[in-house]
Amino acid sequence: MPDAGRRSQRLEANLRRLKVSVMDRREGVMVELLRSYRLKEVRAISATPLSNGVSSVAGLVALKRLLSGSDVVIGGYGYEEQREVARAASELGMPFITYPVVTTILPDGIPFDELVFPAGSYPPSPVLGLIARSFQMIALLRLVSGVAEPLLAPQALTLYLDPDSLDLRVEIVELELELELNRERNNVD
Repeated sequence: MPDAGRRSQRLEANLRRLKVSVMDRREGVMVELLRSYRLKEVRAISATPLSNGVSSVAGLVALKRLLSGSDVVIGGYGYEEQREVARAASELGMPFITYPVVTTILPDGIPFDELVFPAGSYPPSPVLGLIARSFQMIALLRLVSGVAEPLLAPQALTLYLDPDSLDLRVEIVELELELELNRERNNVD
């Protein structure tokens, strides 16, 4: 039992030093959840600036300035918005945790652009969105605690809701890589 207590204290100390940028509203669910862990800093990144041409060089520089000083970046919104933030995080050497299909992208790992996320994977309800956000929190804790192995791309956690039975399933899947998908398309032609 003493070992568990020491690990818990070490995790709390690590969390109190952690600076996280999260794609969420200023008072969004994920921001509040992260703040409840009393992290050193939680910075919300709104989708509004991202829709104003971030793909330009000037936009990427501005985005990197927004993320500067963070230890981890947590995704949100759609995949297009996340793509630009993931690119900036990678260039700054920060891990990026995706949403709503949850995986951790390391700066020296498989880039966001090479992952093929399942079509229609956006949570169809606020409840599923909240569950996906909870899985992101677990991914963050795994990343900083060393208690369990983080789920690294191309492995990902997905939520499936059967609309008829309302059965909710959580699965670990292997995301396809764009390169493999292109190779398969070329072999078919």
